[in-house]
Amino acid sequence: MKSPLERAFEPEAFRELGHRVVDLLADHLSSALSRKGRVVNGEGPEVEFAFWAQKMQEPSGEAFEFLDEFVKRAIHLHHPRYMGHQVCAPAPVAALAGLVSELLNNGMAVYEMGPSATALERWIIERTSDLLGMPQGSGFLTSGGTLAMTTALLAARAKQVGGAIESGTEPKWAIMASAEAHYCSARAAHVMGWGRNGFAVVPVDARFKMRVDLLDEVFEQCVLQGRTPVAVVGSACTTSTGSYDDLNAIADFCERRGLWFHVDGAHGAAVAFCSELRERLVGIERADSVVLDFHKLLLTPALATAVVFRDGSQSWSAFEQKAQYLWDASREAEWFNVGRRSFECTKLAMSLKIASIWRVHGEGLFVENLRRVHATAVLFDEILRQDERFETAVRPESNIVCFRVKTIGLDVDAANELQRKIRAAVVSAGEFYIVQTVLKGEVWLRTALMNPFTSESDLRALIEVIGRHCAPGKQPSVLLAELR
Repeated sequence: MKSPLERAFEPEAFRELGHRVVDLLADHLSSALSRKGRVVNGEGPEVEFAFWAQKMQEPSGEAFEFLDEFVKRAIHLHHPRYMGHQVCAPAPVAALAGLVSELLNNGMAVYEMGPSATALERWIIERTSDLLGMPQGSGFLTSGGTLAMTTALLAARAKQVGGAIESGTEPKWAIMASAEAHYCSARAAHVMGWGRNGFAVVPVDARFKMRVDLLDEVFEQCVLQGRTPVAVVGSACTTSTGSYDDLNAIADFCERRGLWFHVDGAHGAAVAFCSELRERLVGIERADSVVLDFHKLLLTPALATAVVFRDGSQSWSAFEQKAQYLWDASREAEWFNVGRRSFECTKLAMSLKIASIWRVHGEGLFVENLRRVHATAVLFDEILRQDERFETAVRPESNIVCFRVKTIGLDVDAANELQRKIRAAVVSAGEFYIVQTVLKGEVWLRTALMNPFTSESDLRALIEVIGRHCAPGKQPSVLLAELR
């Protein structure tokens, strides 16, 4: 009789289970793309925890049944009526590449532990640098935009603040970013020990773009408070509304003041792949560092983020450490030992997932996806503007649309509660998944149209679902009372 370890690694059992699981996922993909079933199961956290806690206490069972249950209870991003957070419906070939990567388990701190993944990562970074207009750029892949942002800003600190790596820094420095910048930029200031006061907020305009005309004023305010800014973060685009900051104007300011210019392009820098959308990024080629998530608009399973430095030599400056058991400290610029440059030591071979899409489908697949989801956002905005029951926040520049039910006669608190109740009712029904955001104190319904197969009929169906609560002539106060 085989031991538990021998059974766990039995090749033929793995082969049989693998075939069944691929069939399960192919059936799931077919069902989701055909708009069958719910997008989200709608269970609350405590109910979901209770289900899985009980499941994990049961006697060991068949792997297939366990995985099947997980698929059924998951949120279904391949369903065209998923319109929620900024995570893509990944290309199937990339999911299979992930299976290969995870079985091989090639960690990538040093070249010897991931030779193929390391080589593919360099190719991806070089091609991405070219698309961003940084032919001399360099960088690496890392697990998500937060790590990438922090790494870039640590590099900024190393360049702008002498002796930071050896001695640390006093809390007298600051990062400047807009009021709509992603929260990870503020977290980076906290990580570097600069606290809340180390994050200087630049107001935004009516389109939620950075007020570049106020950069000097915010800079001087920092100085008066005993803080010296070292970097400015430009958004390309913002998370809430998909608005692109004026990158050229920020670059001009940074050059004049001698500051590091970082672009948070986690979501929107992907448009560098698409010639007709590329104009949104004018000025990005002047940035010192850029972050781009492949798991948002480029069809890659999460997490997979590029951090690119215009001056490739700066990609080494965030972490100047010795680890004698990993690499020879006497050898410089070892691009192939990625642990020298990244937060992570061991990391997933995420390059294989990205490269598999590129190799099998070519860049044309990225371009088609970008065109489709951006066009869908423009269409949805037009539909909403033609319906007197709704208002929209801004004309979409990305694939993000913020809208709300008109709330004439309600105060701000009641109007906000109404939007939250509508969103909760939509998600609870499970037919659609949308989210919400807060813009200048007002709650807005928010859709990130991530699925390229979301159609006009899906958009109109969402409006119909929401419209059940707000029939013509129904007062917002009555609607709110019904939803309470």
